[in-house]
Amino acid sequence: MTTISDIAKRAGVSVSTVSYVLSGKRTISTETQERVRAAIIELDYHPHAPGRALASRRTRQIAVLYPTETNGLTEFQLEFFTAASEAAAGSGYAFQLSTAPVTERALLDLVRSGAIDGLILMEVRLHDWRVDALRQHEFPFTLIGHCAENDGIDFVDLDFEAAAETAVDHLAQLGHRDIALILGSEAQQAAEYGPAVRSLTGFERAVARGGIVGKVFHDGPTFEAGQALARTLATVPETTAAVVVSPGILAGLVAGTYECERRIPEDLSLVTMVPQKFARLFTPALTTIDFPAAQMGRLGAEMLIRRLEGGADHAAQVLLQGELIAGRSTARPAPVPDPIAPVGNVAAGA
Repeated sequence: MTTISDIAKRAGVSVSTVSYVLSGKRTISTETQERVRAAIIELDYHPHAPGRALASRRTRQIAVLYPTETNGLTEFQLEFFTAASEAAAGSGYAFQLSTAPVTERALLDLVRSGAIDGLILMEVRLHDWRVDALRQHEFPFTLIGHCAENDGIDFVDLDFEAAAETAVDHLAQLGHRDIALILGSEAQQAAEYGPAVRSLTGFERAVARGGIVGKVFHDGPTFEAGQALARTLATVPETTAAVVVSPGILAGLVAGTYECERRIPEDLSLVTMVPQKFARLFTPALTTIDFPAAQMGRLGAEMLIRRLEGGADHAAQVLLQGELIAGRSTARPAPVPDPIAPVGNVAAGA
């Protein structure tokens, strides 16, 4: 079956451009329209009938797809969904949340079911098959996160590159010269998980600029993984600071550091990326890039509803800047003790 992706490829334009030509919701040049319509005729494309029916049948329900690596949700994660559900309710929409991994078949079944009007995608990859599938089927969606190519896509995200640079610069100004970056699992990195890839880019840029030794550690988002990582860091005492991107590892990392008889920040300074109110729950209170989770959840829902209500004549794309809030988990590194001088003189051959 021919899709609008096939039309876009044949006409040499983006999928969103084909969609705009079909819907008439955006002004497209005459030349481009002619190329698209020629491709439509050549490929004998017919818009999907169930999709047209869905466009006229509203449920006033939206859903978030948030595939998680662990069972249950943390308070940090709930910040997104509470804000999104409140924004939806304020506009007269019901709100659903799915945390199960979704297959292509399950996603298409959901799109065709008529159960929801639109989707918010989270845990976005640089090249995300869910985005491609929804665009091909002309189903309304927005992203909390963003892809490598975002033409015509509504999204809100934290500027993770800038956040990582800010964290490294803060530690460098305190005198740290050997800094670790703690990301999620290596599988996330391999899958081009946006926050991990962008944080690494910003981190590498900052340590190179400052002439700092940078080390990267990967681990899963569990308490036990954090404890294990603390033991690993205890074996490299020259690494005096860490930037923690994976919030699920934080509690275990802090507890494990003390279990290794090390102190925060005297032996290890920590900067994380969580909302300030969560950073304050730790002892000591953590220095953090104040993560705007509630704002992101609210904007994600508002962008989707704006599109559903016909008020989106162009894509809304918002990249938020996180402010560094100094806590008590960062300080100047402890001075390296001088080598112990020999006592007395030892005669040769004694």
